Amino acid sequence: MSTAAKHDEFSVPRRPNQRATAGRSPRTSSYSQAEILEAIRAWHRTYGETPTMLDWTPAQARRVGQEWRAERFEAGSWPSTRVVCRQFETFNAAIAAAGFTPRSAPTRVASNLSGPEAITRAFIEWTRRYGDVPTMADWDPARARRLGQDWRIARYYQGDWPSARSVALHFGSFTQAAVAAGLASRPRGVHNEDRHTHRHANRIAVARNLAQQQTPGNESLAHSIRAVSQARKRQDPVAVHAALVDLAGTALAWAELFGSD
Repeated sequence: MSTAAKHDEFSVPRRPNQRATAGRSPRTSSYSQAEILEAIRAWHRTYGETPTMLDWTPAQARRVGQEWRAERFEAGSWPSTRVVCRQFETFNAAIAAAGFTPRSAPTRVASNLSGPEAITRAFIEWTRRYGDVPTMADWDPARARRLGQDWRIARYYQGDWPSARSVALHFGSFTQAAVAAGLASRPRGVHNEDRHTHRHANRIAVARNLAQQQTPGNESLAHSIRAVSQARKRQDPVAVHAALVDLAGTALAWAELFGSD
């Protein structure tokens, strides 16, 4: 599992072959191609990554429950996704023209997981990022849509996660998959205090899993601390959460080393 703090897209293992432009109003819709390219580069300098269509479509970001993306957009003077596409036809074409590699959309293939261990790895990574083990609604977009929880759909498609059907096929239930990953499934109908205790326990479990994969050293500790700082600078709460869990894993690896002396 990657310990980088950057909020990269997760891709479940599968079998082979299968800031602002000066002098602009935040609401202006008139951007030249050169100004859009400079805005993309400014965003990258500010947040450490290229913008996505959701970053520059604040109304949609709010609809899927990602208020922080809308606030980030509105804190500066950025072109909207519609303006970018009007000038470059596609958002990725503008990203490429600015000198960056466009993000590829995740390919959803439900039947070619590399094995049950791919699901347990995905459970651990999901908990590392979001603080909770996944539920059926998290990995079943149709179910999330029926529940009116489009924000779950947006999270699911930000990576290449297993489907709820694959979890049922390999483990029978999300509860059994969580247990196989060394995590506790999320209980129903719990009070906020109980849920906080449950989430805390799972964060510790993920940190211990990370600790087992690390060789403690000054470089790994410094990298983890820098990753937290970079994630905070990008104002990405998912990346901040993951970076802090990674830092806890690094600290536990050090504790295991010194505790064995």
